[in-house]
Amino acid sequence: MIVDISDQRVLITGASQGIGRSLAQYFAADGAHLVLTDLAGRETELVSLAHELSQAHGIRTWSVCADLAEEDGPGRLFQAVEDMAGPVDILVNNAGLCWYGDYARMPTERLEKMVLLNCLGSARLTRLFLPSMIARRSGAVLMVSSVSAFQPLPTMALYAATKAFIQSLSEALAAELRGTGIRVATINPPFTRTALIRDAGLPTDFIPLSLSFMDVSEVTRSCYAAFRQGQALHVPGWQNRVLHLGAARYLPRGLVNTLCRLLMRRWSELLPGLWHNNGRSMHD
Repeated sequence: MIVDISDQRVLITGASQGIGRSLAQYFAADGAHLVLTDLAGRETELVSLAHELSQAHGIRTWSVCADLAEEDGPGRLFQAVEDMAGPVDILVNNAGLCWYGDYARMPTERLEKMVLLNCLGSARLTRLFLPSMIARRSGAVLMVSSVSAFQPLPTMALYAATKAFIQSLSEALAAELRGTGIRVATINPPFTRTALIRDAGLPTDFIPLSLSFMDVSEVTRSCYAAFRQGQALHVPGWQNRVLHLGAARYLPRGLVNTLCRLLMRRWSELLPGLWHNNGRSMHD
């Protein structure tokens, strides 16, 4: 079943760059009208993208700045969207934060903001837009989750936990809304070359970057196609599906935790002699 996107109103959070920007381009190419939102500091890029897509595809676009980590951020965004564009047919919860480091040393404000945006921001926004979708018996919520949702990740402990929250919420909502005409789906990218990862403080010799690191274009091409085909969950890349939907789910939990503890490290820690001999990142 191919989902018809034409003339649908689509709200995309975190839309000015990375996965959000790329998804916006795919939706626009299929004739969707877009409401694009991001932080005030990204307003120039947001407005430029909205204009570019409107001109290229003959669609209507709106742009609005909002901070979904603020207590009233989701509510203010909801009201602004309702006033500007009217009812939203598809909500894409893409905005998120990621930071690398030992949990005990992570600044408290970073921990709190990650939870507020990754968890509460998406949860509140979904709660605000669902009632009108249910009343119309039509709509969809697309959550940008992560392969991090499927197992605990030392050194990225809270980020993985927030994505596990999103994954559980999405699958539960999909069950609750069965038969209402509303679809809830997740896309679960691996580490992707975006500003999110660049700004997360990951070391250049971080082992997962050399094992599973994909470009934005290949991630969104695969994920968007899966969403249009009606898939409820999609992990791009066969090796990622084997690892995260196979091994992480069916191997003994203790073994999964041990493997994660070994792999969520730096090559310079695991193979210090080889690292010093090379003098650079293993994935360069």
